[in-house]
Amino acid sequence: MIKKVVLLGDSGVGKTSLVRRFVIDEFSDKYIATIGAKVTKKNIDYKLPSRTIYLTMMIWDILGQREFRKMRSTGIRDTSGVILVADLTNQESILGLVEFWYPQVQETEGDVPAIIIGNKCDLLPPDAPAMKQVTSIADEISSPYFFCSAKTGFNIENAFKSIGEIMMSRALDFETTDNADVKISITEALDSIFADFCEQADTTSKCQETLDKLAAQAGLNINNPTKESSLEIIELMSDFEKDRLGREVAEVNKLRRWKVLEGVTTPK
Repeated sequence: MIKKVVLLGDSGVGKTSLVRRFVIDEFSDKYIATIGAKVTKKNIDYKLPSRTIYLTMMIWDILGQREFRKMRSTGIRDTSGVILVADLTNQESILGLVEFWYPQVQETEGDVPAIIIGNKCDLLPPDAPAMKQVTSIADEISSPYFFCSAKTGFNIENAFKSIGEIMMSRALDFETTDNADVKISITEALDSIFADFCEQADTTSKCQETLDKLAAQAGLNINNPTKESSLEIIELMSDFEKDRLGREVAEVNKLRRWKVLEGVTTPK
């Protein structure tokens, strides 16, 4: 799976430092303002009882200046998860989570999984009022919360893996055909397969154009799809993804889409 996760919070709360600590296990006291968005990739393996999920997390570090509305909206769009970050030594940044940043997510993308990170916990005692404030905000928006330190690395991996698990759990709901009693039409199957293909892409802006080309190559008539042409477009999707996502991810995606077609019982 490939999932986009966005870090949001006021300038200076430590978003870039958190990403650096998680991805390459480094910390710098030097503050560098993020201009626009910085994208970093991190691969995580989740070993489940019946399988292993390989998650590629595309981490978007969005600028914290509140005035840049259009750039921020572009960065939030199409995200699968959000990490809201506050500086525990800065009460304004804590209040900003619920007064500004979370409403921005709802306005742009609606219901998106979110967690809260209270950064710089190494500078405060465990019973500090800021800790209670973050806990209260997390309860208000029904989100998990983590007290972390980019400087020491404390609890950062747990926080990022948590949002990964939440995004992964939602994605696994896609696999409706794991239940043998669930039967769907070819049109319903293709709808799920196309949506999955677009979600796995680095960008969805040209997804429809790509699907049109692949459908033409597969001989797929969207108004009268057959199982044969549906299987063919899945093969073409896999070939398309191998160069962009890697052979392993492309093969996993193909197998998952095959399973969707296995549940087809009606022609449309």
